[in-house]
Amino acid sequence: MRRGRNSLTSTENPKGWIVRLVSGNRTSFAFLAALLILVLAYRVRLTWGLFTHPIKPFDFSPSSHPLGFALAFGDSDLVLILTCFFLFGLLGQGRFFLKSRSIFLLFQIAGLALLHLILGCLLFLHLGHFRFLFDAQTGFDFGVILESVYSVSTVDTLKFLEVRDWLFVGFPLAVFWAVWLIPPVPRAWIVKGSLAAMGLWGVFSLWVFPGEKNPVPAELRANPGIFFVSDLAEHLRRSPERERMLTRVEETEPGLKLTGPLYSHPVRAVKNLPSPAQHPWNVVFLVLESLGTRYMLGGGSEKGPAPMPFLNRLAKQGWFLQNHYAPSNVSTKAMFSVLSGLYDFFNRGTLGVRPDAQIPSLPAFLGETYDSFLVSPSSSAWYFPLPFLKNGGLGEIHTYETLNFKIREELSTLGRYIARDEIQTVDFFLRRITKAREPFLGMYVSFVAHFPYFDYGPDYRLVEMDGKSLSRYINNLYLLDRMVERIFDHLRKLGLLERTILVIVGDHGQAFGQHHPDNYLHYRYSYNVNLEAPVIFYQPALFQPRSVRFPTNHTDILPTLLDALRIPYNSALLDGESLFQRKLKRKYLFFYGHEESISSLSTEGIKVQVSLKKNRCWAFDLKTDPGEMHYLDCAPYQAQVEALRNFARHHDASLAQYNASNREGKDFQGQRHPALAAPPGGREEKKRKG
Repeated sequence: MRRGRNSLTSTENPKGWIVRLVSGNRTSFAFLAALLILVLAYRVRLTWGLFTHPIKPFDFSPSSHPLGFALAFGDSDLVLILTCFFLFGLLGQGRFFLKSRSIFLLFQIAGLALLHLILGCLLFLHLGHFRFLFDAQTGFDFGVILESVYSVSTVDTLKFLEVRDWLFVGFPLAVFWAVWLIPPVPRAWIVKGSLAAMGLWGVFSLWVFPGEKNPVPAELRANPGIFFVSDLAEHLRRSPERERMLTRVEETEPGLKLTGPLYSHPVRAVKNLPSPAQHPWNVVFLVLESLGTRYMLGGGSEKGPAPMPFLNRLAKQGWFLQNHYAPSNVSTKAMFSVLSGLYDFFNRGTLGVRPDAQIPSLPAFLGETYDSFLVSPSSSAWYFPLPFLKNGGLGEIHTYETLNFKIREELSTLGRYIARDEIQTVDFFLRRITKAREPFLGMYVSFVAHFPYFDYGPDYRLVEMDGKSLSRYINNLYLLDRMVERIFDHLRKLGLLERTILVIVGDHGQAFGQHHPDNYLHYRYSYNVNLEAPVIFYQPALFQPRSVRFPTNHTDILPTLLDALRIPYNSALLDGESLFQRKLKRKYLFFYGHEESISSLSTEGIKVQVSLKKNRCWAFDLKTDPGEMHYLDCAPYQAQVEALRNFARHHDASLAQYNASNREGKDFQGQRHPALAAPPGGREEKKRKG
């Protein structure tokens, strides 16, 4: 009976206690060898990338020898290996309590299936972490899982994998089965070698290179499995607390906007509107991806002159919102606010990407008399609240998926799937403007200033290519500035400029290691550098030169533009305020951070932030500390903190209800926009009945 039970495991007669131990637990020790190969392969690949890749995660360059750097962080790798090995080995001891041979066989099959599931998850984490580091300047944390659930399809993710990625996945699996199938004696030697290598690696990482560990970002230092589990633990630890932080609020005001004394100053909304035009206005709307105000002005870098001389000149000829912020540090939420005048959800979900999104947008306010179109080199699957735009009345959209010219592939596999050539895309936009029927709404959403900052050659280089992300970014801003100037000149040559309102907005800011070594791109934190973005309104007949220094955000753009166009709207159904008002009523601007924070900025310059992930609150006084270097206790600002918590909960519920009312063709709490005959759903129903 015993020989029968062990026949699946081994029919050999091993000698020596080590050989017998390994033979009796060959699945566990094969797992150990596969894990060791996995983490070593990851360390080798990571080190190779850091020493050879032209753009490095967080601009980090190791100072030690490649071999030393690859092995310096073995402590977290060994913790992962030993934890998985002992847990699986402990589970495997259950076989000794099984009496039936059939149950024993089922136990072994289930064990092998579980082991492959665990190994598959670890392979997925290591591969994903590596790819996110080099393709998105971030690690693989639990937020990545949430983001993929909300907005990114599995097919869109899998198409980024290359042959070397599949080899990386297949090698540890091949090692497992090789060790599992070979005879006991060579298997024992492999196990001895693995244990010896782990021991030496542990000593090396603890004693040889302890000094280099501190300045290395955790995303590079920690094992991907440990990094992910640590982040997941933070999420699980804070989940019950989050509901307590966002306290229930009772608001009886109709509409979306909260206007009670906690949120608004007791002033009248008096506007100074320009004289009505004798003709309809064309609108050219340029959304410049990842354009931070400080970089446009030239103050965010010591690398030569301001990279956007044309935009700086244009800012002096119209309205320049130089203290302007995106309401979120991610593009989809920012774009939603730009074109809807509303904040998106204050959670990971994005209303604009939902198929049922039915919120009035700029094209809906302009109506069918406008020839409306959008052009972008970017992929609509990754950056756009596409259902919101389509359901809001925008029928003509040209993006990566439909533009059939050159692709920028260099430096990053992302380039292969999310961006066409910027110059050629602008050429297409100019041709579309040429044949546009007036009045028209032409929207262009750029890509070039987005990571990985493609190099367009010496004609578009303002600073030397020194391998730093900031240098490539500055050069791409220089290219983008020239593209905006081309659009401006094209409108002038066609005689359209005097009948066109030009709106230029950055969707969010961009970071290059400010405050934290891993604060690159925009979505890791909600500092001003991540959120600040310029806005320019240009049309001399409507916007006399003006520099707006008080805080504004994306929700203000739509009501300001509608007032300029003399299109009526219901302010109770917008979060923003028109900048034609003599004085704004609101007390706070609100922000949602992709890192799971909520923030508010008061008219007095106090910025409070609540981390939903870490259950912490802090504040900055931007008047005395514009660089956000000195963290303050939230205790003196409890009224603002409470307003922030209440607003986030109230807004999410109200926005969802407003969207549902629009789908059903109903008014929202008795409110509607007078410029719209009915909410979007109602208009469609009216068409069907007609």
